[in-house]
Amino acid sequence: MKYFIFLLLLTAVACDDETKVCDQALNTDAHMRFIRDSAGVRRDTTMGDVTFFALGMDSIYRRQAVSDVFFSLSPVADSSLFYLRVDSLSIPDTITFRYERQPHFISPGCGFATFFSLDTVIATHNTIQSLIINQKAITSTTNDTAHITLYFGI
Repeated sequence: MKYFIFLLLLTAVACDDETKVCDQALNTDAHMRFIRDSAGVRRDTTMGDVTFFALGMDSIYRRQAVSDVFFSLSPVADSSLFYLRVDSLSIPDTITFRYERQPHFISPGCGFATFFSLDTVIATHNTIQSLIINQKAITSTTNDTAHITLYFGI
């Protein structure tokens, strides 16, 4: 009986490690950074009251004092449309991401992840001055480099 309990605990610990590995491997969040552009001087900035969400979806990202956001693109469509308001007084912008999806096999236990290759990012210019795609590949192994940088003149 002692050996059975030991094997059961050992199996539970092994599964927990695989779950952590799968969670990290399957996470393919995009990273968007905010930069303030004032008279040609660009610097990282913290926005006061950010509201960010995918239009037509239930999830919402609302935080105070952020300089970047991490978010998921749709794994079943070739584009995603987002709403962004960087403070309570600003006019909101919409941002459209167009991309190609590639299924990527992680392991038999984890299954497949969806990797993305950004093609085009289009934004309204209510508060967003401009944007740059820094890194087109959005994968689970992507480093800390922001995929998109938004420039604000406010």
